[in-house]
Amino acid sequence: MSVLNELDALLGLDGDEYDRLDLFLEADELIGELQPADVPPLLALWPQRSLSWQQRYTQASTGIDGAVLRTLLAGLLQIRESTHGVFELMSRLPSVADASPLSEALLDYAQRAWHAAEPAGRRQIQISCWSCGLSGRLLKRLGLASWKEAGL
Repeated sequence: MSVLNELDALLGLDGDEYDRLDLFLEADELIGELQPADVPPLLALWPQRSLSWQQRYTQASTGIDGAVLRTLLAGLLQIRESTHGVFELMSRLPSVADASPLSEALLDYAQRAWHAAEPAGRRQIQISCWSCGLSGRLLKRLGLASWKEAGL
């Protein structure tokens, strides 16, 4: 069984079984084994899986490979109907943003989401951007001097 198939089966287990057996660590280990070549099939699965599956993936991705993470984020930005994953995975990026196309795409995404978000959603956006070093650049795009001015 491939790593992705094993991970898919694990994340799809009944909630009680997943929690009772504390399978978070096993999921984290499998996610750490994923290679960039596994990302296209993972992206094909993403919109077909439940929110619970997606949440388990993002929560268990502490050991995700940097190249896999960047490729996954770039792909998730292309899935318009995806409501979970981007902001949750941004916190896995290095805390100092670069000038890459991915960083620019994440800023574009955050800016669009900001305008559509309720205050609680804006807090998530701010935290996600702060954790990967995009906070100041997002403030500038929003025309704000500080997060206090934004109401946060």
